[in-house]
This record gives sequence, C-alpha cells and structure tokens, in this order.
Amino acid sequence: MNQTNLYSIALKTSILEMEKNFGHIDDSFSGIRTDYKHMIVEQAPSMTDGLPTEFENHFVEYLDAQALVDRHRKLGKPFAVLEIRPMKNEGKTLKIEVVVYWTSHKKGRFLREVSDWSDVAFQYDCEKQQFVVSSVKLGGI
Repeated sequence: MNQTNLYSIALKTSILEMEKNFGHIDDSFSGIRTDYKHMIVEQAPSMTDGLPTEFENHFVEYLDAQALVDRHRKLGKPFAVLEIRPMKNEGKTLKIEVVVYWTSHKKGRFLREVSDWSDVAFQYDCEKQQFVVSSVKLGGI
C-alpha cells in the first residue's frame, strides 16, 4: 500500500470503513451481494494507476467501462463498483469521495445507480510532514 498516495489511502480507508458499517447488510436484492474483501473499482487513469490490488486480506480489481459491461454480461445481474472522485481542496482540508454505485447494462446502455459513499478528509500534519486522515464520513441513499 502506497502510504503517500492520497487516493490509495482514501480507497483503503473507505473500503475498511464501509465493510465495518455495511458489511453485515445483505444487499443482494440489488444484484450480486457486495463483497468488501473483493471490490471492483472503475478505472480512472489519473487516479487509479498504480493503486494497490491488495491490502490487509482485501483485493481490488480495476476495470474500465468495457470490462464493466463485459462483467455484467457474464454475471447477468447488477453489481457494486467503487468510483474514486477527483480530490477537492476545501480550505486547509483535502477531500476524496469514494462512491459505491450499482452498475448494469441494459438495452445497449451502461447504467449506474448511486448507493452510498465515503468522504475521506485529510489534514497536513506538520510533525509527521505528511497528510493524515482527519475524518471519514459515510453516507447513503
């Protein structure tokens, strides 16, 4: 796990926090039950390139749009995908949002339905001379 890449830290933190808070929920009514030990992340080259494929007994698979469509065709049901949104600067805080959406492919259209999200905030720690997670807020529909 790259300890200095904020996208890497936000992804790991989000998955672990979502697993802790939502992992017990059977969301299979929406499609394939979310497995927080094996998450799919939508590829976004500027943010996901070089991010880890595993950490703490968790595995991450990065798929582009075509691979997501192919996966849906193979599974035949919607499934959860994480999307890492671009970092925002809010005063002295940097924030990265990691969104969970259910993806499907119907009648030639790629569909995405937002389910929940994680807002990871970072503050600069002068003593450590690095950004550290200052808060993680989960939300959902």
